Amino acid sequence: MSVSADRLILGTAQLGLSYGIANQNGKPDRSEAIALVHTALAAGVRVLDTARCYGDSEEVLHDALQAAPGDLAQQATVITKVNTPEPEEAAALSDAALADLARDGVRASCQVLGVETLPVVLIREAWPLRRPNGFWQALLEMREQGLIGTLGLSAQAAEEADLAAACPDIGHLQIPFNLLDYRWRDGGALDRLASRPDITLHVRSVFLQGLLLGGDRVLWPAVANGCGPAVQAALLRAKDELGRASLADLCLAYVLGYPQVAGVVLGMETSAQLGDNLALLARPPLTVDQRKAVDAMVPRVPEALLNPGQW
Repeated sequence: MSVSADRLILGTAQLGLSYGIANQNGKPDRSEAIALVHTALAAGVRVLDTARCYGDSEEVLHDALQAAPGDLAQQATVITKVNTPEPEEAAALSDAALADLARDGVRASCQVLGVETLPVVLIREAWPLRRPNGFWQALLEMREQGLIGTLGLSAQAAEEADLAAACPDIGHLQIPFNLLDYRWRDGGALDRLASRPDITLHVRSVFLQGLLLGGDRVLWPAVANGCGPAVQAALLRAKDELGRASLADLCLAYVLGYPQVAGVVLGMETSAQLGDNLALLARPPLTVDQRKAVDAMVPRVPEALLNPGQW
């Protein structure tokens, strides 16, 4: 397995639904999606990221792993995310009702993926860590029963990462992070994760749903407050001054320059994109000084731009 493949997590949102502001290809058909998974596994990719809410991506992974040649399916680890009620909805539900939702979600993923144990299950909201009875307790019980291997959090904000780091039952953390996202640097959340080396850290949104790569092909959302051209100019300058092959190379090298990042979740629709991403991950990451140089070049953007949910 190559080093580049070892740090690439195949994101499968695009295989279950049309996703991303710069997605030019749309959702691939089932046979194309299965072929992409097989190509990734053959190239050494071993971790596949999915969720109950990613359309039919769990079904795609089931079909792909069932048909995978040799022992590739046995070498793959599937990370899925259980649908987690939003805080307002959860506040109106009893602990028993929340526990039922957790159990139903895990069992549904087991059934669709055709497995008895889900290797990694992430919650999509942090509130269960503050209200452990009900939803979280049910997940802990299912872990004890062998339905779940490792529990984790798909975080949205730095304070949620701190909450996860303080929970001994968390073994996996996924965060949205890219070279524009000062939230994780300024408050020291990334540095504090060093106190939990047992937590596997994966990063998503490295390209901010393709916005950082789109150039003139994409329209920046209104929450950018017109900063798009300045950001693009700064990124191109950083790429040239640091000798990176492309904006994608710059974005990946920046995130992978943090040693605590075990892997990056990259969504793709074609085998050509997979090959391009593997080639980029084989390039050296940025050094600490180079990361600081990028930080000094890029403008500070509105915080709403860092959360695609607010676009």
